[in-house]
Amino acid sequence: MTPALTQEEIAKLEKELIAQGWTRQFTTFPNRLQEYIALYEEAGLEVRVEPWALTLDEDPSCSSCALTGLMRTIFTRKKESQDTSHLN
Repeated sequence: MTPALTQEEIAKLEKELIAQGWTRQFTTFPNRLQEYIALYEEAGLEVRVEPWALTLDEDPSCSSCALTGLMRTIFTRKKESQDTSHLN
């Protein structure tokens, strides 16, 4: 079993994702995750789900919460254009 990430490690990963163009949407329990993914994809966005919850910057009070290991954080970004007609 992989050890849980520290809140500092999560904050670093989140900053890396943001630098890659991802936007944090929200953190949720996994039971409705597929519904949220479908909604964002229908809106034309790329969706990324991370198996961690809140960052220290977001809510320091949750760093010891037992539920953070169950939560998932949804990130989205605009899909890159698949139009290659300009290459011909």
